[in-house]
Amino acid sequence: MFVEQKKLSNPMQYKKQISLNGELLERKREFDSQIAENLHTRDKFVVVCGPCSADNPEAMCEYLHKLKAVADRCPDLLVVARVYSSKPHSDGQGYKGTAFHLNCGDEVDLNGGIIRCREMMRECLEIGLPIADELLYPELYECFDDLVSYWFLGARSSENTLHRCLASGLDVCCGVKNSTDGDLIKVVDSLFAVSNPCVFPYNGSQIATNGCKNAHIVLRGGLAQKKYFSNISKQDVMYVRNLLKQRGLNDFVMADLNHANSEKVALNQIKNAEIAFVSGVDGVMIESYLNGGGQSSEYGTSQTDDCLGFETTVTILEYLQRQLYKMKN
Repeated sequence: MFVEQKKLSNPMQYKKQISLNGELLERKREFDSQIAENLHTRDKFVVVCGPCSADNPEAMCEYLHKLKAVADRCPDLLVVARVYSSKPHSDGQGYKGTAFHLNCGDEVDLNGGIIRCREMMRECLEIGLPIADELLYPELYECFDDLVSYWFLGARSSENTLHRCLASGLDVCCGVKNSTDGDLIKVVDSLFAVSNPCVFPYNGSQIATNGCKNAHIVLRGGLAQKKYFSNISKQDVMYVRNLLKQRGLNDFVMADLNHANSEKVALNQIKNAEIAFVSGVDGVMIESYLNGGGQSSEYGTSQTDDCLGFETTVTILEYLQRQLYKMKN
């Protein structure tokens, strides 16, 4: 049984309510171009950094100001803020992100949540950082497409037909994660689907895409026989790059330092940063917030996955900057 609780606003209404001025529109376009171009030139090492799911707007604002200050002193890094509006769960339960804002009666208010997300994202652009979000709910894509410069297909979505089709129409950068089983052949298939043209039904229309030319894979580890395993070793990276070249795909590889690669222990991201860099990846994803930990409602602490505290995050960013500086000099 389906029960319609309330109508959602038209995406244009959200955009009018939380709008971007000319300066921010131009800044967003510059971020789009910079990230997409870097996917092919690899002039900078990409770092997508932020909490598992953006929650408290005040805490996110404080975090983003701190992140921007560190990014400014790491010139060889292209730092993108992770401002995830929605959060998936393997069992479908738990905190679902700011888009699913609860009103005073503890009822989900998507209209209010989308506005809160747009406010956070606009503030991120004002601070001066490009925005990454997960392409989780296809119907919400047009609510944030004017703000987001980097979309990601998560491990539970990358093999889904509708998500692949929608991603194939993106002009901005799109990271495609391997599925929860960690299969590298499957993620190359997913990237191939996203990178090629597609025709599909969407919002009552027949839609045709040209294929996303700015897509790449993200290695996030896997789960087999109830045990997590990593897939960011040098051998893994070489193997998947060969698969990508055989299919004529961009061999830009990003490593997710958390999730299965860290066995869901945030502090393991420190070691993983070193492993990933030595393995020759082109970018990393870091889950971090103001405070370390997870599954907490405390200010600046992740409500979902375990995250690094900010000071520990700084050590990773500074490590990557030092290594890049040594390579270039």
